[in-house]
Amino acid sequence: MHGILGEIGISILAATAFGFVFQLFRQPVILGYLVAGALIGPGIGFKLVSEPANIAVISEIGLILLLFIIGLELNPQKLLSSGRQLFYAGVGQFILCVLMGLGFFLLLGYELSKGRIDALYLALFCALSSTAIVVKLLYDKFELDTLPGRMTLGILIFQDLWAILILALQPHFTNPQILLVVMALGKSVALLAIGFVLSKYLLRWIFEKISKTPEMVVAMSIAWCAFMAGTGAWIGLSMEMGALIAGVAISTFPYSVHVTAKVLPLRDFFLTLFFLSIGMKIPVPDPMLLIMAAVIVLFVIVSRFLTIYPLLSLAGSGRRTSFIASLNLSQVSEFSLVVAALGVGYGHIEQRMLSLIIYAMAVTSVLSSYFIKGNHDAYLMFERLLARTGFASKYKESAAEELRNHYPVVLLGFHRGARSFIDRLDEISPDILKRILVIDFNLEVLKELNDRNIKGIFGDISSRDTLEHAHVAHADVILSTIPDMLLKGTDNQSMVTTCRAIAPNAVIIATADSVDQVEILKTSGANEVLLPYALIGDHLAQFVVNACRSRES
Repeated sequence: MHGILGEIGISILAATAFGFVFQLFRQPVILGYLVAGALIGPGIGFKLVSEPANIAVISEIGLILLLFIIGLELNPQKLLSSGRQLFYAGVGQFILCVLMGLGFFLLLGYELSKGRIDALYLALFCALSSTAIVVKLLYDKFELDTLPGRMTLGILIFQDLWAILILALQPHFTNPQILLVVMALGKSVALLAIGFVLSKYLLRWIFEKISKTPEMVVAMSIAWCAFMAGTGAWIGLSMEMGALIAGVAISTFPYSVHVTAKVLPLRDFFLTLFFLSIGMKIPVPDPMLLIMAAVIVLFVIVSRFLTIYPLLSLAGSGRRTSFIASLNLSQVSEFSLVVAALGVGYGHIEQRMLSLIIYAMAVTSVLSSYFIKGNHDAYLMFERLLARTGFASKYKESAAEELRNHYPVVLLGFHRGARSFIDRLDEISPDILKRILVIDFNLEVLKELNDRNIKGIFGDISSRDTLEHAHVAHADVILSTIPDMLLKGTDNQSMVTTCRAIAPNAVIIATADSVDQVEILKTSGANEVLLPYALIGDHLAQFVVNACRSRES
């Protein structure tokens, strides 16, 4: 146990040091983690970590939490609204990539016979993209809820389904059995049914009982994730698949944003170990290995644009969505490492093939950091190039279209002032209510808002993560109507400072307890400050003056 703790400590120190250096020079932090893993690992490094398997086991927790958060973010209605676009791309991308890969690698001299199936393995490796890398990078950019982001995520989910089929068939690649495929699909449907039945009839009741204690909401959510992950492994599926279903099952609960914000630090910590573990597996290279890895990288990038882009375009997606989704998915999946390791164990491929995929994945991981960071700029360059060649787009795709699900007015908390504001709006301009988002901890409040067709989410209004993942950055007006004396663990000044950092162009309205606090809140970034007692005084004074004048007359 002490050996494991020591190696984890070394890994964390190395990741922190190299991550800091790479961020300092404006390079992808993931690259820093990979380099750190390579330098402390047993392959080409200083062998400071002698048992990378220990780190790999712990890093799997990161993947499980990642899939759980994906599930929380996954709104089935939004995915279904993508319709045929997502279906065509999700099904067609994998099939076309595998067929292209088989032809390409057969031309390069790799075999596909009963005894040697290197070409098949390489085709499968190149057909899958990295869920861990793509989702983390898109999440950090807050692009998962955009149209290209949802399409990217949807294709990744289809790839996960294909991955289940690969695992089912892999032991019998030389003699595949249809029964195994049917069993794998049956297990997936059974796990999905278990998740949704329990969430509907048991979890909802439990969450209602503990909703007053936010810490218990998070603890219960993680326990639910662990239960479903364990159930998935128990019935012969992956723990990651169980975690994904656990997240989807409670994604419609009002607590999903709050849980996501609180689980993110845990996910990031374990994912750091995941990227370190990949770096530790990097072997000593030779020229031919590096050349072939470069060929695979180029094939992966080109194949994405030859499959995803035309499929989405033909299905009705715009150029922006088609291009960005293709670019986002241009990498080798971490799942390919699992398939390669199993293939070595089954005797289908040699160890050198595993080393080749490790290098290809390491390179595409680094490139993806740049691709996803600059995906919109890359699209603009692509659009200008098409315009110069006479293929200008007939339709201007606006970034605002991707933000149509965001709310221009955000209420932080729902107390008496906010309720009066909503009641008054309902009288004079009820159509505006559809454009308001309320963030609050009170489940009864959220039920009331839902009955009035007003969007409400369960969350901590003092948490920056909660506000960011509620897309407060896109709000035009942010209101805090609760005075400090009623707030717990925060105050109006802290919330104003956080909101101004997140939404620099929004109009922020805060509430003060005293006249002295008004200037402090305005200095912190508030545009307007409410003084409830001053407003009461003004109203009473005006009422008394009018009453006295009417008597005199």
